Amino acid sequence: MKRIVPLLVLAFVLVLSSAVFAGGEKCAHDAKTASAHHARKAELAAHGWLGLKTAKEAAGGYRVTAVTEGSPAAQAGFRTGDVLLALNGVALTEANKEAVHKAKGECAVGKQVTYKVRRDGAEKTLTATLAPVPDTVLAEWMKEDAKSTQVAQGGSN
Repeated sequence: MKRIVPLLVLAFVLVLSSAVFAGGEKCAHDAKTASAHHARKAELAAHGWLGLKTAKEAAGGYRVTAVTEGSPAAQAGFRTGDVLLALNGVALTEANKEAVHKAKGECAVGKQVTYKVRRDGAEKTLTATLAPVPDTVLAEWMKEDAKSTQVAQGGSN
């Protein structure tokens, strides 16, 4: 009996320590994932917020489907139904994808953006200063970003 007790204690310690060390790998992975999540969130927030919702037009450009009340877009005079044609002089076309990506990458909180829009058949230029992204909007962007990342990686959820 005296021999069995130390063996049982040793077995218990081994099982317990293997469970602790096995969890360390998962914790490191979780910390890395959380760090990447926070970095992406900061990256999205740094681009600033205009306060528009848009839908891609078949003919090119983006139709404004909503303007958030009190947003920089509302203050600049954007309206539902406007078609965004250019951002800071860069045409918003599929053929111009790289230049559009670069123009969007230069956007930041506090910077001015200039859009050429088509409204009622006429072109107009509107300028707005990008604001900090509201928390609710940032949460929505993070969900959309996670979905697009999952689709790109072949996920099904």
